[in-house]
Amino acid sequence: MIFPQPKSFRKLLFIGFSFAVIPLSGAVVYAAIFMDRLANQSQQAVYQAAKATQTSRMLLELVTRLERIGRQYQVLGDASLLRGLTENHELFKKTAKSLSSFPLDASMSNQLTSLIKNEQSIYNTLTKQAYDSRRTDNAVSKFSTLSDLARKVLDGSNRVIDKEVQVLHDVATTAQNQFVWVGIALLPTIILVVIVFSIILTRPIRQIDQAIRTLGSGEFTAPVIVSGPEDLQYLGQRLDWLRMRLAEVEEEKAKFVRHVSHELKTPLTAIREGADLLDDGVVGNLNKQQKQVVEILVTNTSKLQHLIEDLLNFSIAYTKQAKINYDQVPLDKLITGVLTDQKLAIMSKKLQLKARLEPIAVTGDKEMLRVVIDNLLSNAIKYSPQNGRLVIAIKQTGLDAAIDIIDDGPGIKDSEKERVFEAFFQGEAKAMGHIKGTGVGLSIAKEFVGAHGGKIAVTDNHPSGAHITLRLPMQSFREEAHIVDEDRLQVF
Repeated sequence: MIFPQPKSFRKLLFIGFSFAVIPLSGAVVYAAIFMDRLANQSQQAVYQAAKATQTSRMLLELVTRLERIGRQYQVLGDASLLRGLTENHELFKKTAKSLSSFPLDASMSNQLTSLIKNEQSIYNTLTKQAYDSRRTDNAVSKFSTLSDLARKVLDGSNRVIDKEVQVLHDVATTAQNQFVWVGIALLPTIILVVIVFSIILTRPIRQIDQAIRTLGSGEFTAPVIVSGPEDLQYLGQRLDWLRMRLAEVEEEKAKFVRHVSHELKTPLTAIREGADLLDDGVVGNLNKQQKQVVEILVTNTSKLQHLIEDLLNFSIAYTKQAKINYDQVPLDKLITGVLTDQKLAIMSKKLQLKARLEPIAVTGDKEMLRVVIDNLLSNAIKYSPQNGRLVIAIKQTGLDAAIDIIDDGPGIKDSEKERVFEAFFQGEAKAMGHIKGTGVGLSIAKEFVGAHGGKIAVTDNHPSGAHITLRLPMQSFREEAHIVDEDRLQVF
């Protein structure tokens, strides 16, 4: 399923923020509503409990007042006291009715009913019987029972307050627990939302970073595709435009190198042939000084030819125009031939050559592989000090043929291990001689090795020196390995 992409990075951030904030906002709103409801409920409960207590105290006061008036009437027999008794009786009935409207428990409700009934009975007796009658005496004596009932009703009201406080406490505790569980439930949801939107936000950034790294490594074939918001997609389109422009520039550079290399070969051939004719004495004998000049010409034209061939190989490697002529290539014999070509350079530096060449064959282009080995050995010799060590070995590693070339030179810094295979890159280490290379030898080797499905890398070689490891897919045959050292170099 393809989700619609936001039109901008800002909108995507807003959507992600909304998804994270909405659950929290919902929880806050729920908490606010719940707390408001709880506050209203608490206010109403406390008000009713306080009102019930106040009404119960008033009932007790009215019972006391009725008792005082009733006893005065019993002694004095004054008819005016009955008016006061009637007024307080009506107030008592109104107060009792008000109290009965509050939520009372069963015990308090029964006590209030009994209080009302007894007060009505006493009032009826006092208003209908003579003040000095026996029934009046009995009625007045019942005021003590009435007072006890009024006190019990007041105690019941206090119990109601305590009960309401406990209910509110329980509700508050329940609400607190609910809020805790809501927070616990929201936490994984918010974390999930953050993770999902982090992936959505970082994916186009990773794609852009990968595209920049790919362009930086000189790979211009793969198109740049950036998913996500439209503004980041537009940035990806601009990077793809840059990729195509860089590819065009690279192609123009390769064409320039090819054309210059070919143009240089024609006058170089004439110069070299002329120098050879002079050296052979075809145009006459040369004196000693002339002979030295001719030797310098021959040597430097040979070096120049080697540099031009490197540039041609570089052009072929980077334009992917080289056609691989697959054949069975015995690596031990190939390396032996290259060592023979490099014999004078090895001897001039008095290098201690150690070679372990197992007879291993691979399927590949013999000339390409020869260029690879020649470039690697030339680099090793060039950076080796006088009387240094030069080691080359072939062995089988799984389904690959591994070639190791080790020298005693200044080595390759960790920061340069990847860049040494870039075209025209030359590290800080200086060659042990007067020849300055073009910086394309290792890049050509990497391209030719990659064309054979192999890998080339710099291996740590402490404490000093450089160690290049080359791996090629192989078809091998096993024979007894033979050891080559400097005093047997003539067998190559």
